[in-house]
Amino acid sequence: MNTRVSMSDALSNVEVLYELPLIDSQPSVEGANNAIVYEANFDTNFEDKAAYITGISKYIEEAVLHSNLVID
Repeated sequence: MNTRVSMSDALSNVEVLYELPLIDSQPSVEGANNAIVYEANFDTNFEDKAAYITGISKYIEEAVLHSNLVID
């Protein structure tokens, strides 16, 4: 079934939708627009620097081992 509708009829149908009452009586809930501010701190003079380096080197070592794996 191929029914054609003119552009003016389609626009008038859309205008009618704006007047349609909502029966669920639910409030329109929208989240507040809050800005997210991120300030990077590049101070590397922290106390646990050795543990950080050890942890990172562990992941680097594992990545090197994974890259050496050969799939036959």
